[in-house]
Amino acid sequence: MSGPFFKVRLRILAADEGGRSKPVFSGYRPDWDLGNTWLGEPTINGASVFLEDREELALGAEGPARIEPFASEFWGRVRPGSVIAMQEGKRVVGYATVLDIVSRPAYWSPDVAVFVDQARQFCELTDKANEYAQDKRLAAVRQRLLELYEAGSNLPEVEAPQGIDADESPEAPMSWPGFGDVDVYWEVFDPYEESAPVAGSLSDDVLDIYRDVRRGLDLWDKGAKTNGDNYRLSAIWEWRFHFDMHWGDHAIDALRALHRARKLRPASPRR
Repeated sequence: MSGPFFKVRLRILAADEGGRSKPVFSGYRPDWDLGNTWLGEPTINGASVFLEDREELALGAEGPARIEPFASEFWGRVRPGSVIAMQEGKRVVGYATVLDIVSRPAYWSPDVAVFVDQARQFCELTDKANEYAQDKRLAAVRQRLLELYEAGSNLPEVEAPQGIDADESPEAPMSWPGFGDVDVYWEVFDPYEESAPVAGSLSDDVLDIYRDVRRGLDLWDKGAKTNGDNYRLSAIWEWRFHFDMHWGDHAIDALRALHRARKLRPASPRR
């Protein structure tokens, strides 16, 4: 595993604090509460723990350790000074205070990790959008686009690696349900030029964004399978370039229309 790794001060809860009944050994694989959500629901993420100066950490004790994430893209919001809960299922069994982030690959930064997380959530929502009622779909797409746009605006500028090209854009999901009578909206193409309004389509916006983002994810995942840093650097370049030139415009256009559509089609009352 190439990193990033998180150097921490790890404290194991004693049994009378609700912790484990046995000490922790180096190589332990708990879950971690990083404050993440997945499509609006709280989630936990896995990582291995390697003790720095011993093979075992007793109940109630603390010591230096290294955390190695199973999927580093979910650790983008973890910073030095963060205190994260170590869990076994829903039970908290310890806490780690993050001291430093080490062994960072060339492709990894907190901002990139946050974007990859948001890109996966956006694509999964688009793939499964037919499972949502229209009012829920409007709300969910708006939230995902807000977070994806923010993450895209924070992507770093990188040089495109030579010899690596993205595949053709993927097909849109066959099950895409559209947005019914609020799908078509009106906009001014360039806000700095006087021009007549033109028709836009929420479905076209969402699916164009999907294709650009999914194309980069395919590169990213190819890099993960081959341990190829250049594939993931190429993915970052794809996302950043097309954010500036293409899908960022679609996101902003869609967000304004979605904001208005939510007023026209308010959420159904809860029962």
